[in-house]
Amino acid sequence: MVARNLMSGTSGGLMIFRNALAALAAGSLALAAGAQSVRMPLRDDGAKPKVMSKAANPADPTKPPPGVEPLAIDLFNTQNFYFDAEHWADKRYTRCNTPNELWSMGSADGAGVHRGAGTWGDCNRGLSADEVASPYPYKSAQEHYDALLAQAKAHGGPTQHTRASAPDWDGWYRRNRDKQWIYGDALLAGTMAALLTPEYQKRMTQLVYHEAVSNAPQWNSSLCYPEGLIRWWSAPAIRDIEVLVTPKEVQFLSGVADNFIRKILVGQKHVQKVPQWYGETVGFWDGDTLVAWTANVQGWTIAHSMFEFSNAMQVIEIVKPGPDGKGLVVDATFYDPEAFVRPLHTAATWNRVGNIDDPERRYTFVECRTQSQSAVGPDGRLKPLGPLDEGYVDYFGRPWAQTWEKHFEQGWQLPNESRSPSLAGPADSASPSPAGWADSRSTAGTAPTD
Repeated sequence: MVARNLMSGTSGGLMIFRNALAALAAGSLALAAGAQSVRMPLRDDGAKPKVMSKAANPADPTKPPPGVEPLAIDLFNTQNFYFDAEHWADKRYTRCNTPNELWSMGSADGAGVHRGAGTWGDCNRGLSADEVASPYPYKSAQEHYDALLAQAKAHGGPTQHTRASAPDWDGWYRRNRDKQWIYGDALLAGTMAALLTPEYQKRMTQLVYHEAVSNAPQWNSSLCYPEGLIRWWSAPAIRDIEVLVTPKEVQFLSGVADNFIRKILVGQKHVQKVPQWYGETVGFWDGDTLVAWTANVQGWTIAHSMFEFSNAMQVIEIVKPGPDGKGLVVDATFYDPEAFVRPLHTAATWNRVGNIDDPERRYTFVECRTQSQSAVGPDGRLKPLGPLDEGYVDYFGRPWAQTWEKHFEQGWQLPNESRSPSLAGPADSASPSPAGWADSRSTAGTAPTD
C-alpha cells in the first residue's frame, strides 16, 4: 500500500513521513559515501579493509618514525604542492602512508577510529614498484595479445567452443584481496606515484592533497559519477561477481554505486570509434583459458587517493580455472603510456561462492541517485541533499509531475478528488478519479478544490 501511494501521490502525514525518511536516508548515505564523516569501505567479502599500520610514533603521530629524516616540505605543510614535483614520488612526501590511510585521515572508520591528518606511517612496508609493475616483456597490449594468440595457434587454437564444451564457470565469485595494490592498502602512496608519469603524478598529488589535507573528497559514489574501467579492480566499486559463459560471449556483472557489465566478445575485433566507460573487450579461448583485450577506454579516476588513467589505457586479462578447480585466477596487465612509466600488473583469485541457480542470490541493479544525493557545497565540500535543498529529486514521488506542476501548472484549479479529471470540459463527470490524482498535485503548492 505504501509503495503504491509513493507513486500515485501521497497526502498529509505520509508525505511528511516519506520526506523525513528521504532526508535521513540521503544524509546517511551521502555521509557514508564521502561527506564530512567518512566510513571505511567494506571489503568485497563484507569485512572492513585492514589498514596496514597505525601511527608509527604513537607518542606524537606527526613525528616521523625513528631513523627517518623528514622532508622540509611535504604534503601536510606545503603552501603549494604544484611546486613540490621533485618530492611527489618520495614516500616521505606523504609521510609513508598508504592511499587508504591518506583518504581516511580526519575521518572515522566503522569503529569510530580516527587517523588524524599528518600522521606518519611505517616507511618499511608495502609492495615495491617492481612487484606492482608487469612481469611480462611486452610494451603494448597489442604485442601482448598477439603473443598469446600466437601461442594458441601453435597448438591448434584458438579453441572454438560449443555450448557443451565451454568451461562451466557460471556462478558467483568473490575476489581474494591479497596483495591487491589497486585497493590502496598494499603499497605506499609514494610507490604508486613513482610508477606514474609527471603529469599523472601531479594529478595524483592533487587528489591526495584534497582528500587528506582539504578533507574535500569527490568520490564517484558520492556524486554518482561514472565508475570508469579501472575501478573494476578497486575495493569500493564491486562486491560479488556474477559470471555467465557462452562460446561467443562471457559476461561479468557486479557493482555497488553503479553497475559494471563487462562483456568479452569471443573471436571479434575492436570496432568502437568513441571511448567507452568500460572500454570494448574482445578475446579468444585457448582450451579452458580465456584471453581478453580491452581497448577504447574513457580515461577517468579511481579516486580514494590513487590515480587517474588516460584514454590510452588498455588491459590484457588471462582468466583460467583455479588450482582447486572451483574458482578462477584472473591475471591483468595494464598498459597506459600516458599515465604509467611502465605497464602495471595484478593477479587475483576469484573464489566461487554460489551457483548460478542459487535460489536466494540475486543481482540488484543500482540506480545511484535513488540511494545517495549529494552536491558540492559552497565551501567545495560534499553536502548531502534533503527534500528542501535545491537540486534534490524525489525519485519515488513522480518527479516529472512535480516539475510540470512547479513550472507550468501554477495557479491551476483542480477537480474534486471524487471526480474524474477531464480534458474535454468542466470536471463534472461522475467517474472516480485515479487514486491519489489530486493529492499528487497538492505537493506543488496548490491545494485541491472542493
